[in-house]
Formats: sequence, C-alpha cells, structure tokens
Amino acid sequence: MNSYQLLLTALRSLNKHKMRSLLTTLGIIIGMISIIAVMSIGEGAKYKVKKEIEGLGTNFIIILGGTPKRLMTQRGGAGNLTLKKKDFEAIINECDGVAMASPGLQKNFKIVFEGENWQCMVGGVNEDYLEIRKWDLTDGYFFDRRSVKSAKKVAVIGQTIKKELFGNTNPLGKTIRIKKVPFKVIGILEERGKLPDGRDEDDLILVPLKTFQKKIAGIKSNRYGAIIISAKDKDNMEETADDIRSVLRQQHHLSPTDEDDFTLFTQDDITQASDAASKVLNLLLLIIASISLIVGGIGIMNIMLVTVTERTKEIGIRMAIGATTGAILKQFILEAIIICLFGGILGIIGGVIVSNLVGHALSWPVVISFESIVLSLSSSMLIGLFFGFYPAKKASQLNVVEALIEQ
Repeated sequence: MNSYQLLLTALRSLNKHKMRSLLTTLGIIIGMISIIAVMSIGEGAKYKVKKEIEGLGTNFIIILGGTPKRLMTQRGGAGNLTLKKKDFEAIINECDGVAMASPGLQKNFKIVFEGENWQCMVGGVNEDYLEIRKWDLTDGYFFDRRSVKSAKKVAVIGQTIKKELFGNTNPLGKTIRIKKVPFKVIGILEERGKLPDGRDEDDLILVPLKTFQKKIAGIKSNRYGAIIISAKDKDNMEETADDIRSVLRQQHHLSPTDEDDFTLFTQDDITQASDAASKVLNLLLLIIASISLIVGGIGIMNIMLVTVTERTKEIGIRMAIGATTGAILKQFILEAIIICLFGGILGIIGGVIVSNLVGHALSWPVVISFESIVLSLSSSMLIGLFFGFYPAKKASQLNVVEALIEQ
C-alpha cells in the first residue's frame, strides 16, 4: 500500500468518528494556543522593554553612588553620595569617550500649587540632562548653564505632574512650591510612560542641580547621587566604561583589592540583564504551556489505544488480505499525526486571536513570529508521532487469527 492510499485510509478512519477526532484534538488545540500566546506576549514584552531601554538615552552610561549591596538597602539620590564634584570633572577631562555628562540628585517631595498637592520625585540635574536622555519638551524651554550656576528657581515638569496639579490649565509661567520654596514652571516634558522597573517616568520634576542642593535638599554642593553620561561611540561603550571606572577608582584612592564604592553600568548591561531575565521567564512559561500539549498527547494515545481495540477485527482482515506490519504501523501513526496537525492549525489560529485579545486588553505589544508558529506546529506533529507510536505498534503486532475471531 503506497503513501497516498495510507493517507486516504487514515482520513476515512478519522472521518467515521468526527466528534471523537475533534475532542481528541482539543488538548492539542489548548496546548498550541498556550504556546503561541506565551511566545508572542513574551516577545512583545521583550520588544517593549528594549524600546524603553533605548528611551533612556543615547549610548547611556550611569554611575550611582554606593556599592550594589548598599544601593539595595538604601534607595534614593541623597542616601549614597560617594560621588564628588572632582569625580565629575575628572571624568569630563580625562575620559575621551565621554560626550556629555550630568551630575544628578533626586528625592521625593510634596509639590503644592494653589491648594492642590502631589508627592513626586524631584531631580536636580545640569543643562545637558535632556540631551543625554534624548528627551524633548512639548512646550516651554529647559534651563541653561547660567540658570544652573546661579541656582535659579525654575522647574520643568512631567506629564503626570501637569495632569494631577494643573488639569486643563497651562502650567507655563505658574508657580509651584517644593518644600515651601517657589519655583516657576518653564517647560513641560514629553510623555515617556513607565520605566522597565514599573516607575512612572512622567511623575517627575527637574530643577537646576545647584538649586536642588542649596534651596530644597540642603546637600553639600560637591556631592552627587549619580552621574549620567552619554558616550561618543556606541561601539566603544565598554572601553569608555572601563576608562571611567579607572578614573573613579584613582579619584577615590582605591587599592587593586578594594571593591568599587560606586556602581557603574551601561545601556548594554541593562539590555543584557533584561534579555537574560526575559529568556528565563519565557522558558518557564513555555514549559508550563507545553504541559497542556503533553496532556493532549496522552489523550491522543489513550484514544488511539481504544481505537485499536475497537478495530481489531478490521486490522485482522487487512492483514489477512496482505497488509504488512509496516503498513498497519504507518497508518495508525499517520492518523495520530493528522489529528495533531489539524489541532495544531486550529491552535495557531486560536493562539493568534488570544494573543491579540490579551495584548489589546493590557495595551501590550504582541509579536507573533514565524519561528514561534513553525516551532509550535512542529511540536504538535512530534507529539503525534511520539504518543501515536505505542498504539500503532500494538496494532501492527496483533495476531491475525486472534484478530479475526475477535468479537
């Protein structure tokens, strides 16, 4: 019996029990939907995080005051002030790979405007901060170097501040109070959304660094919580980071055996850490989703075993008229593969629909790749081959005489 005849025979057998065949594919369909949904939502999450990381700035390098261990237990810009003005100047003067840099401090304060108040993060930065972050304004202007040096009381606000404190009122030219100190609003930041760690980046007010130090935080003017840097060349980011690390260790008089008293990471470090976390999470979710597919395969094996029992006499007759053991084996394996292939196709359609519905409901990007569809469909066919082999083997090994007299 050739392959075409085997296929027709398998299709006729499945067609006799349409409902059973459909119900048998249900486990495969659910498994396929789970796999497609998990992979597409996972890829969408990876894409979203990548865009958010790119939004941090161009060739972004950040230095935080304090060791990683200390930063985990003491958050906030005013808590880890191991970075000094001399460090900043040394980085600018000695590191050729640095294009721009901005010292930074940040702290939560209550903001008041005409009886309305809002708790938010206030950051003290210099005039290069927005250029480093590639962050535009929707209205107004950013403070310049003169404003920073003279500790001018001006502020640039995020979209969340605008919404919560001003509503439909134009904030430009209005006066807000930070720790009872009046600040004139001169600019409005472009909306950015949430950071990878979940914080609202638009819930922010930027003021000149020296103003932050002298007027509202009472911090020594030669101490910073962070230094944010834009490297000249993306391809030399690691080299630039190494130069910065070397300069800082020299500035802080650290011996070769001393650990850094600061934390330095690049945009690439954030991307790599995010990718690693995404891969682990996606793998775990994929394993969980694959369980449904395996359960579906077990269901196929169970139904195929029942089918072999029901069709014992048919198998005996076919063997008696010349069907070989190999032909019987191929037929039943082919039936299992067809069931899985049909379930896989329905599962792909369902997975695409579910992924888009979930993405729409959560306002989350969904990336359905060709690789995920091929992987899912291949997995379903392998499931059919694996779980269909035992029933097919059992059918092919039936004794002809016993099968013919089976009632």
